[in-house]
Parts: sequence; structure tokens; C-alpha cells
Amino acid sequence: MNQVFPLLGIRLISVTDHYDSASDSDDADQIIVPFKNLINDAYCRDISIKIRSQLDTKRKNGLFIGSFTAYGYRKDEKNKNHLVVDEYAAGIVRSIFQMKKEGTSQQRIADRLNQMGVLPPTEYKQSCGLNYNNGFRVGENPVWCAATVTRILRNEVYTGMVVQGKYRKVNYKVHKMQKIREEDWIRVPDMHESIIPQETFDCVQELLARDTRTAPEEESVNLFSGMLRCGDCGQNMVRRSTKKNGKKYFYYHCSTYKRGEGCTSHIISEEKLKTTVLEAVRNQVELLAKAENILSAIGELPEKRIGIKTLDSQLAELHKEEERYLGLKGKLYQDMLEHVVSMEEYAQISQRFNKKVEEARQSIAEVEAKRKRILSDKRRTRPWIEEFKSFQNIETLDRGVLATLVRGITVYGKDSIKIEFRYEDEMMELLECAADEIPESGRKSENAVG
Repeated sequence: MNQVFPLLGIRLISVTDHYDSASDSDDADQIIVPFKNLINDAYCRDISIKIRSQLDTKRKNGLFIGSFTAYGYRKDEKNKNHLVVDEYAAGIVRSIFQMKKEGTSQQRIADRLNQMGVLPPTEYKQSCGLNYNNGFRVGENPVWCAATVTRILRNEVYTGMVVQGKYRKVNYKVHKMQKIREEDWIRVPDMHESIIPQETFDCVQELLARDTRTAPEEESVNLFSGMLRCGDCGQNMVRRSTKKNGKKYFYYHCSTYKRGEGCTSHIISEEKLKTTVLEAVRNQVELLAKAENILSAIGELPEKRIGIKTLDSQLAELHKEEERYLGLKGKLYQDMLEHVVSMEEYAQISQRFNKKVEEARQSIAEVEAKRKRILSDKRRTRPWIEEFKSFQNIETLDRGVLATLVRGITVYGKDSIKIEFRYEDEMMELLECAADEIPESGRKSENAVG
């Protein structure tokens, strides 16, 4: 007011404060006006802090406070802080995730949506009467693009998660937005109806993290693309082809070997790999279905009997082991006091005993957690079981099946591969649980399986 405005030739008039910079102000104005400015500035700062705090509280409570929702949702008419599913857009989102699971690249997905005449998110929201715009719009007639599809595939909101606090203003005086680190975003799960199951979302995130490319003449990635690893060096296996008697054959071998940097070829034919993996999938699904049938047949038994007996005996043994090493440590201390062992020997042996005790306690914690999970009976209601069982009568292997059931495949040689299925820990719990109950359930469970 006293330096910048006069230099720029700006006249400042404040009606309520009876101030005019062009008039000859008295000394009182020169003192009072700056104080008023400081008080007003402090008031603005205080209001800004309170508003930020209130908005953060809403975010932490899972209330949606954004102006516009993600594609696939709309604001609840009865509660503007709650999201409800927009069925039309949600159907498009589901098809995008399904196409990705089947091996279609983001660009091919965008091309298909454009061929179908589906409006991209910005245009769709504007067609619904929303005054919406963003910085991603390109050209006069925007279309779906790979970047738009990728943003949808990575958006956690479709699992029922409210994710907010990605950007923040620098302060109440500077309106420029700054990005917040991803680990500091405010995430609150299960705040609205999910469009995509969590298992499907996690599966797609793994597919996005893999280095997979679609051949120019193909609509989707190769069946095993990004899933094969060399059993020795851990690098990707690459696909190659050869012709014999006019017929084309495909095979995989180690990428390290191909570059001439060591390792061995680990060569395996694609047909043999398909046959082996398909048979393994069938066996795994059949085994899982049998285990669930056993547990379903004995569902009326007391819950504490299901899979608990073995765990209780493991806990008893682990507690005995813990007490034994604690007792040995006490005797060792007494031997040191009686000069049977030196202090150096005591320190070395005591350290080994401490390690054994710590290992026993860690094992106890793991078994107790496992026991708690079994008692909670959550695994029977998990959707992954039904997802696996839906492939009981599978005849052919495709990219969608592989992405749903298999996390990775390690190739050690043409006659040796290791298949890592999804939910292996949960499967082991289910199978152990069923194995424990077979002797007690007797013919009842056997007849149920047979």
C-alpha cells in the first residue's frame, strides 16, 4: 500500500475504513491501516486452517467431497458425499477390466470402444448435463485413448475405495496446486458399492506391471506373455517360432541365453506348456472343489473342530520349545554365576538361545493368526473360491483363465516347470482344514465328495 501501489500509480480507496491513498492521510491512518491489514490476514489464515481441518476430517471418514465423481459413479441424490453406481458407465468399466484380463492392450481397448461409439468420460459427463471439463481433453472431437483406459484400470475407486487428498493448495495465499505423495493419500475402503471385485483389480494391476506387448497383427497379447520365468536366472522367457515340414511350431527359451550372456536355453514347446498348465489347472480346481465339499458336508459341526486340532497341537509344541530354551537360558546363567562357564561363553550361548526363543515366538504368532482366520470362517465366503470353481469343466486354456488363476510360471527345463497359483496360502488352509476333518467326519464327508 505504501510502496508498490504508489510506484505503479494505483490509487487505493477503502470506503468502510475512510481511507484514500490520494488524500493527505494523517499519522493515525499510517499506523491503524497496517494493523487492520495484519488482523485481517490473521483472520484469513485462521479460517483457512479450520476449513482444511474440516475437509481432512471428512476425507478420513470416507465422505466424498469432490466436485465430480469418477466415470462409472454419480453422486447420491440424497447424500452428496456418497457415491452410487451409474449402471451404463459401470458396464463400460467392467468390460474394460474384462478385456484387459483377456490380454487386450489399452490401445486396442480404446479402439474397440471408439468403434462401438461409446462416449469418452468427459463427453459422457457433459451429455448428462454436468458442467465438467479437464486437462485431458484433446481436439474438437475427443475419443477414447490408451491413457484414458489406463487411468480407469488403475483407479481404486472401482473397488469401493474412496481415495482423496491427491493434491493440496500451497497455502491460503497461493492457489497453485501441488501433488501429494501416493503413500500420503487418504484411502477409506468399503464406502460405496464396488464395480470391480478386489481380486480382479489386483489381478489387473499385476498385468499392468508386466512388460507385455501386442504384436501388430494380433488383437491381444500372447497366452503366456509376461508370465514365464527362467528357473535359473529368473529372467523372462521369450517366444520364438520354427518351421518343419511346412508347419509352424512355437517354443520358449531364456532371454539371457538368447542375448549370449550365460544361462542355458531352458527350451520348452508352447504346445507342451499349454497341455501341462491346463492339466495342472484342472487338478487344482478339482482338489479345491473336493476340499470345499468336505467342509460344506460337515458345516453343522462346531466351528472350533474345523482345522483347529492340528493347529492346537502345533501351538502346544511351540510353547514347550519356548519354555525349554528359556529354562536352558536360566540354567546357563546359573552356570555362569558358579563359574562353570565364562562370561564370553555365556554371551555366545545365550545369544543362540535368544534366537531360538524369538523363532518360537514368531511361529506361535503365525499359528495363532492362522487359527484366528480359520475360526472367523472368512475363507468360505471369499469370491476366489467360486472363481476357481467356475473353471471346473475347462477344456481350453486362454489368457483370461491364465490371468485369473495363475500368478506366474517358472521353467526349469522341458520336463520341469513350477506353476504359482493365486491364493496359494488360502488354498493350503482350506486343504489342511479338509484333511483334518476326513477322519472325524467319516463316511458322511466321503459320500459328499463321491
